[in-house]
Amino acid sequence: MLLQFLTQNYSSIRDEIILSLHPSAYKEHPENIINNGKYKALGMVAIYGANASGKTALYKAMTLALVLLRTSNVRQINEKLPAVTFKFDKVSSKMPTKFEFTFVAGDGKKYIYGYSFDTNKIHEEYLYRYNSTQPSLIFERNGSAYKFARAEKNLLNPLVRMNTDNKLFLATATAWNVESTKVPYKWLSEGIDTYTNDENIPNISLSQYRTEQKENVEFAQQLLKQADINISNIQVESKKINMPVGFPLIGGVVVAGQVLQPQEQYQIKITTDHIIKEDNGKEETYKLALGEESLGTQQLFFLAPLLRQTLKGGKVLVVDEIDRSLHPFIVKFLVNLFRNPSINTNGAQLIFTTHETALLSLDTFRRDQIYFTEKDTESGVTDLYSLDEFSVRKTDNIEKGYLLGRYGAIPFLRTEEIV
Repeated sequence: MLLQFLTQNYSSIRDEIILSLHPSAYKEHPENIINNGKYKALGMVAIYGANASGKTALYKAMTLALVLLRTSNVRQINEKLPAVTFKFDKVSSKMPTKFEFTFVAGDGKKYIYGYSFDTNKIHEEYLYRYNSTQPSLIFERNGSAYKFARAEKNLLNPLVRMNTDNKLFLATATAWNVESTKVPYKWLSEGIDTYTNDENIPNISLSQYRTEQKENVEFAQQLLKQADINISNIQVESKKINMPVGFPLIGGVVVAGQVLQPQEQYQIKITTDHIIKEDNGKEETYKLALGEESLGTQQLFFLAPLLRQTLKGGKVLVVDEIDRSLHPFIVKFLVNLFRNPSINTNGAQLIFTTHETALLSLDTFRRDQIYFTEKDTESGVTDLYSLDEFSVRKTDNIEKGYLLGRYGAIPFLRTEEIV
């Protein structure tokens, strides 16, 4: 369960911003709250903002924070870290980037894990666990100086020499099978999946269709049927292919139903069945390759395994521009999967960026579930804030208010004649 993500000095994000999933005291929409023991969190968060306002920067910050941790143990000693600092002032560009997660891990306990870094090294790193209402130290790291909880010191102190300046100690300690770091590391490495709508979604999705074909195809068929898409059946066929040396592989590109997976070098053929009623009243089944389906149908097909995995595992799904090629009703349908306690039985969470204003309604969301990004045109700094910060009545038309600029986070369009 994710409770909070904090970042500072990343891309257009100069100042510390916090995406909080801690519920406010509102009583509205209890179905939008998930529970994990004594902890509660928002089941969904929608993030709105103009183009280039920082929505994707926030998504990329979370993605990079997780990737740096997950790849720490394979990092070479002289390998640079991919720091992307705020470039529009002379101070920030030389300062470290900071990431921090607050979450409830698999043991049901709350943790805070964070670190700061530049291209050369990790400057700060810390891990705390809540055994009571106050956080207890597991380890802190400031430069080359480490501090450990008394009970952990004898175990963790020898591992300092196994770590390097550009590696994260949480990953190093877990690689040496330390129990106190294993649980939070496992959640951070497996509990959150971030996706953007480029070729990585088809690639990952097709790999899941190949390895868990029956379960994912059945889920996709149900999803498409409930979304009122006329597909009665889906066939997925895969075979391993021997590619010539130097053959240019195309990742995630659908061409007449043929999809190549460069990582596994599998050829995957996907066809869909459509039952069509002829003029004489008889029903006939016609087949289409996936590449012949609409972009929206393809998008739902590729999202299906990711949704299934998230709902089944009670994970956090972060999707950038979830509404691309999808009708507003379909996007709302996907959101409602996470609001339905009979479907979302394991406390899965959905965080997404979108431009789809039809979702902006207090009939669907609580005020604390709607976030906005806005970039200052003079300083280039992105700000993140919630609808909860405004005086909003239950009867207000949030969509209309947003489009009128009441909450900011919309583009200012100049209407002068374009020469």
